[in-house]
Amino acid sequence: MSEKSKIRVLIADDSKLTIVGLKTTLKQFEEIELIGEVNDGQEAVNQSKILLPDIILMDIGMPIMDGIKATKAIKKTENVHSRIIMLTSHENEQNVLDAMSAGANSYCMKDVEPEILLAVIKSTHSGGSWLDPRIAQIVLDKFVDKLGKFLKSNTTTDLTERELDVLSLISKGYSNQQISDELCISLNTVKTHIKNIFQKLEVEDRTQAAMKAMKEDLL
Repeated sequence: MSEKSKIRVLIADDSKLTIVGLKTTLKQFEEIELIGEVNDGQEAVNQSKILLPDIILMDIGMPIMDGIKATKAIKKTENVHSRIIMLTSHENEQNVLDAMSAGANSYCMKDVEPEILLAVIKSTHSGGSWLDPRIAQIVLDKFVDKLGKFLKSNTTTDLTERELDVLSLISKGYSNQQISDELCISLNTVKTHIKNIFQKLEVEDRTQAAMKAMKEDLL
């Protein structure tokens, strides 16, 4: 595989043991190029400007600047388009909400299997988002429980009835195909509805739509 086609990864973690483990794991995969490692959030911000990584594996609990603040700063940095995977040992709902609101693209536990971590990196690099199954259900349950309040909020006044139907199914984890089957509409129509929902809620993906609604107490 050519160097240009590899996914360039920066590791940000204050645990030397974690860094060694991640480096050992990722060096197994020819798709990945490790371009650097930092031990605090401020250095993650600084190095993101210099190295311009495709992916940053970001820990939350780091000194000087934590991973959530670092993520927010990187996402606001001009000419830096790195996608961020929060890689942490914290199964904490508030951390997840804060991380996604800051702009993190995916949220993964540190004890994830190597093959799954590779899949998460590749998916996130391609524009997708991923939420670890161990915490996804907690977040989705809260989203579904409070969906009624969300649908009554002023934020949804511009959403059509069908878009609300689609949003409800998205919150339950339905795929595009499952939404198509459930509502008896074409896949292209589903994609159009989802695009409109993202535009109206000013988000980039399904996870961010849920996170924004929850973070701003719209649910």
